[in-house]
Amino acid sequence: VHAISKADRRALEREVKVIRERLGAVEKQIGELEARLAEIGLALADPDLYRDGARAREIAEARRQAEEQVAWLMKEWEELSERLSTVAGSTGAEA
Repeated sequence: VHAISKADRRALEREVKVIRERLGAVEKQIGELEARLAEIGLALADPDLYRDGARAREIAEARRQAEEQVAWLMKEWEELSERLSTVAGSTGAEA
């Protein structure tokens, strides 16, 4: 185990704070998109929707876009979590 300087520790602690803030924002976005996907799922389950083909396609496209966004955000969340674990481990702080 090697000691790190106070300046390095402060820099790492700042990075941990930034990562945690971004993780929180990503988690919020994922939650909002998952709620939107649930709404879209309900809309798509309504047989009346399919009487309007253009509207049905629009909602199906919205679902595709939301699913794509969730996938990207999940990837970002995983990368941020790994980075947090690494950086927090360097400071001796908990991730």
